[in-house]
Amino acid sequence: MESLHEAWAKPGVKLPPQAEVKVTGVVPQGDTATVTDAAISVDGRTLRELALIGATGNVESFSVSLEVKKRNGAWYVGDLQIRL
Repeated sequence: MESLHEAWAKPGVKLPPQAEVKVTGVVPQGDTATVTDAAISVDGRTLRELALIGATGNVESFSVSLEVKKRNGAWYVGDLQIRL
């Protein structure tokens, strides 16, 4: 995750813990939920917007999604999907 954090760090963009992270519009199916890049915002910008800063070419098919699972009352990332 540290490498991913460094790869997505963009000039002028605050990242946690300095920036607030919000997740909206996610409906769990029992103890599992899929969270899209448009549902996650960091300092007011979606994860999709942040991932595409500086991107060139056709980015329509690009997406990031997380599968999260609930264990002992807390949510954890179970899978990360990046589609190009």
